[in-house]
Amino acid sequence: MISAKLFVTTIFLTTVLATSSVYIPVAAAVSPSPSTAYTFPSAPPTYTGSAAPFLSSPVTVSLSAGAPAPGSPATLNPSALPSTKALDPNPKPYVPASDPPTSSSIPPAVSCRTGGGGGSGCSPVSVGPGGTKTNGLAMNAVDTAPFVVEPPDQGLCAGGGYVMELMNQGEMQVFSSGNLAPASGVIYLDTLMGLNTFPNGGWSSGGDPMCQYDPANGGHWIITEIVSASNETSGGPFSGCFFAVPDTCYEGIAVSASSDPIGTYRTYFLDANTVNGDPGSDANAAPVAGVLLNDYAKTALTRDAFLLFYDEFNLYGNFNGVQEFAFGKTGLETGGPVTVAYENMGTAPNLSPIPANGMYQPVALPSSAFYQVIPAQTTDPSQYDNANGGTGFMIGTLDFFGNGDNRTAVFDWTDLSALNTPGCGACSGIAFGGQLLTGVVTYQDEGAPCLAEDYYTTSTFCGLGTQKAGPIPLGNFCSAVGDGEPVQGCPEGGIASNGDGATQAFYAGGTIYTAVSTIVLQTYTRASPETHLGATYWGVKVTNGDAGVTFAIASQGYISAAHEDIEFPAMAASGGTVLVSFTLSGVDYYPSSAYIVLGANNVIHIAALGQAPEDGFSEYQFYGTSLSYLYRPRWGDYGQAVFDPGTGRFVFASEYIQSPNCIGSAFQNDPTCGGTRSPYANWGSSINSLPS
Repeated sequence: MISAKLFVTTIFLTTVLATSSVYIPVAAAVSPSPSTAYTFPSAPPTYTGSAAPFLSSPVTVSLSAGAPAPGSPATLNPSALPSTKALDPNPKPYVPASDPPTSSSIPPAVSCRTGGGGGSGCSPVSVGPGGTKTNGLAMNAVDTAPFVVEPPDQGLCAGGGYVMELMNQGEMQVFSSGNLAPASGVIYLDTLMGLNTFPNGGWSSGGDPMCQYDPANGGHWIITEIVSASNETSGGPFSGCFFAVPDTCYEGIAVSASSDPIGTYRTYFLDANTVNGDPGSDANAAPVAGVLLNDYAKTALTRDAFLLFYDEFNLYGNFNGVQEFAFGKTGLETGGPVTVAYENMGTAPNLSPIPANGMYQPVALPSSAFYQVIPAQTTDPSQYDNANGGTGFMIGTLDFFGNGDNRTAVFDWTDLSALNTPGCGACSGIAFGGQLLTGVVTYQDEGAPCLAEDYYTTSTFCGLGTQKAGPIPLGNFCSAVGDGEPVQGCPEGGIASNGDGATQAFYAGGTIYTAVSTIVLQTYTRASPETHLGATYWGVKVTNGDAGVTFAIASQGYISAAHEDIEFPAMAASGGTVLVSFTLSGVDYYPSSAYIVLGANNVIHIAALGQAPEDGFSEYQFYGTSLSYLYRPRWGDYGQAVFDPGTGRFVFASEYIQSPNCIGSAFQNDPTCGGTRSPYANWGSSINSLPS
C-alpha cells in the first residue's frame, strides 16, 4: 500500500446516489557507463534460528469443498451501495518539496525526433496484442467485498498449469495457464486464510497481496497479505491495524499443502511487533507500543528460502526501516519446524548510515532511510543462484526526497542452505551484504498529485499520468467535502505513479532486473519538450564466487511512450528475452494494459485497450480544499510480470479500465452500469501471456 497510515474519507453523492455519507473504511538502451560501488560488508543478520518467536503455528483451511465455481459472479446489490476505502496518499515518507533540481540530467530527457515518435528514447504505441493471449475480463472492482478499495494492489504467480491473480482487498482468482480462462470464481482471502473464524470473532484482510508458485516439495502456492486482528464486519483493518489499534498488524502467509491452488492451505501469522519490539513513536507523541505496520510486503523464492520484505512504520509517526526475512521454505511447505534469517536494515551497522550522499539529495540520509528494498523473484528454478551455499537478492532505489538520484543499491543473502539444517544449527554462517552502485542512469518521480505535464509549473514534483477525456459519471455526481465549500461535480483526474521506488524485481540469467517510474522529457523537433511519465530500468549483473558477491550495471535505459504516459512498470526475463509490462495512459488512451519486449522493434503493444477514464472515488477526495495537494488518485500500487517455465510463456497482469462508463440517467438508474463496475470504482485488470 506504500502508506504509513490509512485515512477514512467521506464523499457525498447527489441525486439518486445521495442517501447518506459513505465512509471510505518505450525502450531506449543506454550503454553501461563506468560506475563506482560502495560495499556494504557481508555480516551476520539481526537474527537466525527458529521462527517460532514471531511466527504462529499454522491454521489449516480446506477450499476443495467450498471453492466458488469458475466464472461465478460476485454478489452486488445496487440498492445497497457498498462501503469504500482509500489509503494515505503519500507514496513515501513525506518531505516538503523544494525547487526541482537544476541539473540537466534531472529529470532525464529522451529523444523522439525521428518520424512517428520513435527516436532513440521514445517508443511508438501499437494498438493490438502483438502476439499475446489476453483475458481482458480478469478481476475488477465488482469483485471486491465487503469494501470497494482503491488502490487495487495486484499479485500474480504462475505454475503447475495455473495462473493466480490477487487484488486488494482480500480476493483472488485462479485461471488456466493454457487459455487463461477462469478455473475458479473469486475466492476471498478471509476464507483461504481462515480469518472468518480465527481467532474469536474473526480477523480481516488488509491488502498488499502477493503470491509465488514453488514446484519444490511436490508444488506449493504461497500467498501473503497484511492481516488485521479486527473483525471484517465491523470495519475490518480500517478499525484495527490501519487505525493504530495496538497489537493488530500481522503478515498472513498462506501455503498450499499441495500443488492444487484451491485445495488445503496452512496459514501462518507473522507478528510485526514481536519481530522488532517497538522502536518508539514520533518525538511529538506519547510512545505507543504495538503499533508497527508491516507495509508493502514483497516476496520471492530461492532454492532454499522464501524471501519476504516489508517497510516498517510506527503508525504514530516513525519510519523504522526495511525488514528482510529468509524463511526455510521446506518447513513452511511441509508444516514442519520453520527456520528464519532476519535482517533489520534500519539498525544493521554494516548497512547504515548510507554513504556517499547522492548528488541530488538535499540532506544527508538518516540511518534507517532504506525504503522498498524488493526481493528479486526467480520463477524458473533452473535460474536459482546456488553459489555460496545458496544466494538470494534484493534491490532498491535511493531517491527518498523526490529530488532525483543516480544510484541503486543491491543486496544479497548467502549460505541460505543452512536454513535446512536441524534447528538452524548451521545458520551462523548466513550473511547479509550488498553494494551501492553510483553513476547509473537518473530517475525522478515523487508521485505528487498533479499531472506530470505540469512539472515545470509547480514545486511539488508532479507525478500523475494523463488519461484520455471521456465520461466520468461518478465525478459528475460527486461533491467532495473538506474544509471548503462543497463542489458540485469533480473534474477528471490523473493516474498515480506512486513515485520512483522499486515495485518488482526479477532474477534470471545471472542478472537482476528492475524498473521504476520517472519523469521524462520527450524532445521532438520543436523547441519545448513534452513532460511525461516513463520508466528507468536496470539489468544488474551478479558475480558470485569464492571472493563473495559483487554487482555491476550490465544494461540500463529508459522506456517512454511517444506523447503518452506509463505507470507501474514490472519486468520479467528468460533466455535473454526481457519483458516490461505497465499501464499506459495519455491524451490518446484511456488506462490500458501494455508491454514492451526490450530490443524487439522498440514498439509498445497494447494487450488490452482501456474503454473509459478511471472514475473511482479516490479521484475526487478533498477536491477543491486545502488538502487537495496531498491527495492523489489511488491507481494500483504495482503490477506483476513473471515467467512460467511450465508453458515457456511470460505472464503479466496490469490494471486498466475494462468497460465503458454509462452516463446520465443510465448511471442514475443503475450505478453498476449493468454489473460492469462498482458505483464507486471502475478499475479492472487483464491477464496476458506471451507468446500466445
